[in-house]
Amino acid sequence: MRHLRVPSAQTSHWIDICKTNGWYETGYRVQRVDDDTAIPLNTHAPQAGDSVWGENTMVELDVTDKKARNYWEHISNEIRAEFDDEFPQAFEIQGDVLLVKIPDGMIEVEHEIARAMLEQFPSVRVVCHDNGVAGEFRVRNLRVLKARNDNDSTRTRYREHGHEFNIDPAVAYFSGRLGTQRMRTLDAVTSLSHSKGRPLVIADPYAGVGPSMALLYTDANLVSKAYVNDMNPNAIPLLEQNMEDFHSKRKQDGSYFVDCMDARKLKEFRSELVGIVDVLLVNLPHESVDHLPYLLPLLSDDESLVCGWSIQEKQADIEHHLRAVIEVSDWTIITIHVEEIKGFSTAKAMFRFELVLSNPNKR
Repeated sequence: MRHLRVPSAQTSHWIDICKTNGWYETGYRVQRVDDDTAIPLNTHAPQAGDSVWGENTMVELDVTDKKARNYWEHISNEIRAEFDDEFPQAFEIQGDVLLVKIPDGMIEVEHEIARAMLEQFPSVRVVCHDNGVAGEFRVRNLRVLKARNDNDSTRTRYREHGHEFNIDPAVAYFSGRLGTQRMRTLDAVTSLSHSKGRPLVIADPYAGVGPSMALLYTDANLVSKAYVNDMNPNAIPLLEQNMEDFHSKRKQDGSYFVDCMDARKLKEFRSELVGIVDVLLVNLPHESVDHLPYLLPLLSDDESLVCGWSIQEKQADIEHHLRAVIEVSDWTIITIHVEEIKGFSTAKAMFRFELVLSNPNKR
């Protein structure tokens, strides 16, 4: 069978290209060839020498063995018999970093689990036990279990919706599962931009490493200026690098500013932002609604968009709470939309809210 031979460090990148274009032959292993990786190709993939492959070459390899369907198939029968069906089935892959919660009763075989995961997923470089988020900045408490070539750094490149950016789950919170929400935000911002007939000014006071800006700021027709902030100082180097990369992809000039402060102090310390923001992102789920009174003064007097996320009791009336907050401000609600997007626990859920506001008193 034909295989694309690529440098090991580029495995994830080329697997993504092959799968996106329908060239990947499913059901077969990605194999090792010396220090390189060989990716199985189907009959729809371009021939060797096609410019799409760059300098990568083709090799013919035997594929007598089907790829194991589950990572635990790479674990010895003795260990599998001992733990039966207790092996963790939920995990998250961020770039080439795999995050998994190892049950307390399986700590003694956690390295075997990590080894099996590395064998099952050739694009994964390091496997970490995820002990949940902790601390003021809700950073994942990670412990490296096993890494290829002793490269146990948790910093990695993440690809989402055609864009790549830097993340490090050990120093700044990031969730790939919110990628759909970032696309929803793009749709809402695009609608407002079309309505106004111009690029927008956007503020993301809880930006983390800036994943929302990958879709928004890179489009010069959509966003003219971006203010991104995070209170976690360890997130700032990643945020700055990502914004620099996003800026370089713009087809027209724009401007951005990176800050590190408590977002509730923006009105006081960044007075130049007051009254100019068209789009406000409020991604602080445990406190988003409570922070709104501090952030509303940033909005322009014309129609402005607020996209936020809030973790509340499942029975909570989020819309009533939002209306109560807005009623005591100078802003008027033009439209309001609240929806539950996922369960957070047995009693709580994550809600998304979109508000279009105006301030007729200042026109």
